[in-house]
Amino acid sequence: MYFLTTLICTIIAGVLWFFFRDRKLLHLDILTITYGAATLMWLIDCIFSVIDGEPFISFASEDLQKDGWIALAAFVGAILFWLVLSFILNNNKKSEVK
Repeated sequence: MYFLTTLICTIIAGVLWFFFRDRKLLHLDILTITYGAATLMWLIDCIFSVIDGEPFISFASEDLQKDGWIALAAFVGAILFWLVLSFILNNNKKSEVK
């Protein structure tokens, strides 16, 4: 579930970046790269799960709540990282202008 969540977030962030790429101050490229890296990490985790004999993506009820919290943490963590980094980069540009 966490793999699918980050994949959907990567697609949404990529589409937003594509349509708003002329607005450099949004730094949507950073958000897209962050979600893309998380998706790659979870993809590798899913591949190793298959190697260990587990299913690629599991929707079992006992794992669903745990996976939901992991997906929420990945979503919120990437948003917070993007906000902090955007704030720092935008403030650096303002201080260089003065």
